[in-house]
Amino acid sequence: MRVIADKAAIDAARNLHGIGNLHRLFAFACTGRHVLLPNPVDAFTEWLDTLDALTRSAYQRALDLSARAAPALAHDVATIRIELVVAMNWDDPVSILSLDEALITLEQSLGIFVENADNDWHFLRGIMGSSDRAKLRRAVENNWVEPLHGGGATLVQRIENRALRPGPKLRTFVIFDSDRRHPDELHPGWAPVAPVSCQGYLTEAAAAAVAGGRFWRLSRRSIESYMPARELLNYAEENGNIGRTVAEAYLRMPRISQWYFNMKRGFSDDNSQENAGRCKTLYDAVSAEDRALLHNGFGRKLAERYKGTQGHEFDWDNDARAEASAAVFNLMRLI
Repeated sequence: MRVIADKAAIDAARNLHGIGNLHRLFAFACTGRHVLLPNPVDAFTEWLDTLDALTRSAYQRALDLSARAAPALAHDVATIRIELVVAMNWDDPVSILSLDEALITLEQSLGIFVENADNDWHFLRGIMGSSDRAKLRRAVENNWVEPLHGGGATLVQRIENRALRPGPKLRTFVIFDSDRRHPDELHPGWAPVAPVSCQGYLTEAAAAAVAGGRFWRLSRRSIESYMPARELLNYAEENGNIGRTVAEAYLRMPRISQWYFNMKRGFSDDNSQENAGRCKTLYDAVSAEDRALLHNGFGRKLAERYKGTQGHEFDWDNDARAEASAAVFNLMRLI
């Protein structure tokens, strides 16, 4: 995060109670966790001049490193302004907080909710670029970022529970399946009407209310919908009860049809009362033979394939890369 400390707040902390807070603030800059910028540029000078030479040198170096790092930050990087304030402002991307509240928030790990702490986390890390992946790995290793298991139906309640306090609420990002059956269901005016239900719709409403724009609702139906063709073919071949012909049938479908297909349970599950008709004409071009091959889908373990991203780079399609690039940018600006 970017932290801008106003001189008035710094000067007010130069007392027996506040000195420790100033040292805590500089610890974030010294470790490289957050970028610390004085306002004006000499706002810390008078206090730094009261410190011993070794400490002053370390803190000045941290400020210099922050100053060099600042121009590379995103224009909307998550920012805290430390000011002398009566009422806090917890907006994103810029919050205005007292020094005490700022320190509490800066020490708060960025919580990233995923529906499955294993498969979804591997998917996220795998679809990132290598530099973002390295930055995220360092942040996790230092407890600056915490993957949070959201579950499926319990994710909404977990999001709302984390939002009970403003600091954790501000430090929350959510990733979840769209659960849509057709791209038309992504339109802002769409809402499920009984007997139709849509967990992704409910999660999106909660994430928008709690996390503002700090979420990635997948455009496709689920994380399995992003499985690269080569990985899908290999998975099907390695699982004898599925077989390569099933993956080939899937890959013969139009790309948009692939994105909303029920990867786990196939056409059989989408014939239920809840799902019937929601796909509209997405699968009209699919032959009867391919429908039969795809009747049961690929099973519930397909997403475990994303564990392989730890060992090699997946060949993601261009649309997946473009969607992920925007979502990951939105995530990384918070770290």
